[in-house]
Amino acid sequence: MKLIDGRDGVPGRDGVKGERGDKGEKGEKGETGPVGQAGPRSGGVVYTRWGRKSCPTGAELLYEGITGGSHYTHIGGGANYVCLPKDPQYMSSTVPFGYSRIYGTEYEIVQNIFSGKHDHNAPCAVCYTSTKSVKLMIPARTSCPSSWTIEYKGYLMTEYYGVLTKNNKVYECVDEYPESIDGSGASTNGALFYFTATVCNGLPCPPYVDKRAITCV
Repeated sequence: MKLIDGRDGVPGRDGVKGERGDKGEKGEKGETGPVGQAGPRSGGVVYTRWGRKSCPTGAELLYEGITGGSHYTHIGGGANYVCLPKDPQYMSSTVPFGYSRIYGTEYEIVQNIFSGKHDHNAPCAVCYTSTKSVKLMIPARTSCPSSWTIEYKGYLMTEYYGVLTKNNKVYECVDEYPESIDGSGASTNGALFYFTATVCNGLPCPPYVDKRAITCV
């Protein structure tokens, strides 16, 4: 009998799908990729360190300045102290007809606590920290709440309360180890930094102590 090869047949239909196999073993960890570009700077916090020329460790110095304010005998003027840069920039050389005046700020009658600083002018430093999101100055304390970090501590200072003082200033926290503007020391009496003392009239004593210099942090 003679055999003749047949042609290829039509492919059959797909068979029934088999069961899912077991999960394979975890592969090895891949190589670390290249470091990406630095992202935008986060908000952070900016604050002024009164009485110092530098910032605490971990904070960036934006600029070193000179503490300025209104003359203590002037009725008008600003109510706040400002940190004036050491390299001012101007937009006009014309003297205005009417103007307010700003002066340097002296440590006044502070020698019993700030030795050798009486009549010296106060510097300031404007600082930035990227790792903080909120700032708070607490009077009458030298430590922060447990979940907070101290940037610096010192004494609560402002203008004198007496009859010669014609304007009010805000309270500022001046560093416990103050520095001076180089070459200062003459009694020019512009704006002034005085210690702030407790008066037991409406404040509970104890825990407050009469005529004790108020701290701050």
